[in-house]
Amino acid sequence: MDRVQQLKELLDRHPDDSFLKYALALEYLKRGEEESAEQHFRNIVEQDPAYLGVYYQYGKWLETKGRHAEAIDMYSRGIQQAMMQGDSRTLQELRNAFAALADTDS
Repeated sequence: MDRVQQLKELLDRHPDDSFLKYALALEYLKRGEEESAEQHFRNIVEQDPAYLGVYYQYGKWLETKGRHAEAIDMYSRGIQQAMMQGDSRTLQELRNAFAALADTDS
């Protein structure tokens, strides 16, 4: 059984597990199934906005697609969440990504 199938089966048992959705999105990206990956990233942001892991990876993927305004929005939302949660490491990572993208768009 491949990794995607394993994650899907786990999600069937734990449908609200954001980590499993995130892991599945990353597996889809590895396989080039970007539409499925984005669907899972969006699902996490909408249903569990406190899940910090999604903002950086989703933002980076949006950057690779040239969707810079959406990436900046994703980083901004992640920065707000990281500040609310007091997660300084994630906050710095998101701020750096935001600043780097903002510099290239200037």
